[in-house]
Amino acid sequence: MTQHINIECPSCSPGEEVSHELVKFGKSPIVHCLECGLVYVASGIKIPNKISVRVFVNRIEHPFTQWVKLDAGELLYEDEEIVLDTLKTSEENPFIITSLQAGVRRVPSAFAEELDTIWVRPLEEITFGKKRKMRQKHPVSPENMKPAIEVSASSKGFKIVQET
Repeated sequence: MTQHINIECPSCSPGEEVSHELVKFGKSPIVHCLECGLVYVASGIKIPNKISVRVFVNRIEHPFTQWVKLDAGELLYEDEEIVLDTLKTSEENPFIITSLQAGVRRVPSAFAEELDTIWVRPLEEITFGKKRKMRQKHPVSPENMKPAIEVSASSKGFKIVQET
């Protein structure tokens, strides 16, 4: 997601504010001047408290896209539950984050200001698969089973014949 801010550019407008694109957030934010094209580390920039992020809701019947406002600095994870106020249903519904997209990459976690798109699915549409049976490395069968001690029975009692 591209954030645009108006700040002074040291190259083309030292005394007046022009539009810049925020390339990288953090303690040393990197900005790109849209007037002259200069890319530099800006100091003293206030990052907005709320960030607008696109959310793609993957519904079975009809998928749709909406925008959601998140707190700056909020850390989101895949498989985390998020509650969205959807305009399509006009009620708050729980969703599961299936994927997070930062730039062109899918990431397992990211801060709200780094995200371009959040991919979600409604919780009621999530199906949990059956647990797979684990295959045994050495299946138990009569051929594989050997007794530790062979015993023969005689009229006098039991006698150990062979020990392995």
